[in-house]
Amino acid sequence: MLPLVPLALSIVPELIKMIAGDKAGDVATTVANVVQEVTGTPDAAEAQRKLASDPALASQLRIRLAEIALETQKAMDSAAEQKRQAELAAQQKALENTQGARSTMVDLVKSGSSIAWGAPVVSVIVTVGFFGILLVLILSDKAFPAELTSIINITVGALAAAFATVVNFWLGSSQGSRDKDSTARDLQTATLNLQATHAAATERMVQTLAAAASPAVPAAKPASSGDANFESCLAIVVDKEGGFSDHPRDRGGPTNLGITLRTLASWQGLNFEEITEEAKAKLLADLKALTKREAAEIYRANYWLPMRCGDLPRGVDLMLFDFGVNAGPRTSVKLMQRAVGVTADGSLGPQTLAAATATDAGKLIDALAEARLAYYRSLDNFDVFGAGWSKRTSEVAALAHSMTT
Repeated sequence: MLPLVPLALSIVPELIKMIAGDKAGDVATTVANVVQEVTGTPDAAEAQRKLASDPALASQLRIRLAEIALETQKAMDSAAEQKRQAELAAQQKALENTQGARSTMVDLVKSGSSIAWGAPVVSVIVTVGFFGILLVLILSDKAFPAELTSIINITVGALAAAFATVVNFWLGSSQGSRDKDSTARDLQTATLNLQATHAAATERMVQTLAAAASPAVPAAKPASSGDANFESCLAIVVDKEGGFSDHPRDRGGPTNLGITLRTLASWQGLNFEEITEEAKAKLLADLKALTKREAAEIYRANYWLPMRCGDLPRGVDLMLFDFGVNAGPRTSVKLMQRAVGVTADGSLGPQTLAAATATDAGKLIDALAEARLAYYRSLDNFDVFGAGWSKRTSEVAALAHSMTT
């Protein structure tokens, strides 16, 4: 992910689903470019400091990002509407073709033309041929040669398609009419739903723009007072992760200050699987030279903000954050979701947040520590790292308990 994108997502969360649904990555690129343009820097840490110290600049960025979200939502709605219209047009065309052929036959019958017998004769031949071949195949106990079997399969397939056309021609009139009416109703309902969705999205964007117009709320400062605990939690995590290491049994590979080579590659906008060996060597050098300041920004953007640690009770935020760094954000969130009894989908939404906030912080910390140890014991390299993981879990849990008081 581009380094400036997480900062933008913390300001206008509506952009998350739009970036996730954009396979080409155009929205993410546009967002990153706007953040860089407004703040005047490609560095996420420097951009965040500028926004925190300049409320007017933060309001300007919020407005620009909200405009991007609104335009992207409009484009998504327009594409969905065009797809529905194309599907309806195709269905209507098919119905018109069938009805046109039937009307032509009726006219021929009325005029006494011998051609009118064409459709009935063909229909009888197809029907008799289809069921006749099926009956022969069912009653026959002979094994057909391979070359003949292929011909039979082709013939049966062709007759099946022809029989379906015959059925549709003779019996599809009333059903086709009903389908057409049903399709029209479905399209109308879908259009109304789309308009309602678009109106709701527009209203949210207008509210965002209105909020952005007030410079009294700095966009880059965390909305929750719990974010004030980030630095304390970060210090603990960095201390537990330590400096550079490259253990052969560590699935994460080379690591410095808890940041893996793949994580750093993503932070720099690189696809680790596609870069050259020379680029990997440079990336490894960058990892070894990683500063605590840059590591802090990676932790905030890739772990703290996505897991919404700042919205959690003190102590619980540390448990979620530390395990997320160690085992991955989704794994950490799922662990907590199971502990509080909600669906474990790996996404910390309102339901999970409400359940975690309603649970006694001390009991939740103990439950997370116990579940974390169980997770470690299930890994095949527990024999190598188990002692260190267990020690870290107990120490972090103790520190988390001290934060609740």
